[in-house]
Amino acid sequence: MKDKFSVIIVPHDERKTRTYRIPYRVFYAVIAFAAVSIIAMAVFAATYGKLLFKAREIIVLQDQVEKLTRRNENLKEIVGNIDKISKLSKEVRTMLGVESGEKTAAGERQSRILATPEDKLQDEKDRMLRAVPSFWPVRGFLTKKFNVDVEESSPDYHQGIDIAVQRGEPVRAAASGYVIDAGWDEIYGYFVSIDHGYGIKSLYGHNERIVVKEEEKVERGQTIAYSGNSGRSSAPHLHFEVSKNNLKVNPLKYLLK
Repeated sequence: MKDKFSVIIVPHDERKTRTYRIPYRVFYAVIAFAAVSIIAMAVFAATYGKLLFKAREIIVLQDQVEKLTRRNENLKEIVGNIDKISKLSKEVRTMLGVESGEKTAAGERQSRILATPEDKLQDEKDRMLRAVPSFWPVRGFLTKKFNVDVEESSPDYHQGIDIAVQRGEPVRAAASGYVIDAGWDEIYGYFVSIDHGYGIKSLYGHNERIVVKEEEKVERGQTIAYSGNSGRSSAPHLHFEVSKNNLKVNPLKYLLK
């Protein structure tokens, strides 16, 4: 009996007293199991707490990475837009034949009013951009391209481009400028001619109706006529011409894609 001990349970009521004899090895085994369980639970709790803390850190870091990624993408887009603007400015100067140091008489008059060199440069760029006929006057199918490399008597000779559209479509100014001619021509039918400055002019032919008059100032994208089939034309379309210093040039050189 020395390898056992007794546990006596005495009830408060009239029930009999109960005696349990427990071997020491079982008691020690239970105590050891309980101790190991407590230690394991403590280790698990500590480890789980660290995992929760790390998980929160990971979530915060992921959110920061996403924000930085979006910010980086925005910066790339801004840099790309700056590059595009810079390239466009160079292309515009090349189109107009204007060197970086050249100034027009109007530009010189304006420079007396503007306060800073940055304002002068920006104003010059704005006026140049407004003068470039880069806005498509209509959207349709290109049915005939520019071709002045053949004899004028050739059926392939063409001083502009033809864009097929339905009758009555709005025809818009390709750039800002002043209407220098608007009326009827045996070849172009109802037409409009605009002077954009810098020696650049544009012509819009075969219209059904004109809604501007001579000497009227027009803005880029403003409706100047409605497409039709007037003059020497076999189907509704717009004949669009561009000239630089009174020489016909390919309009596709200016129109933005």
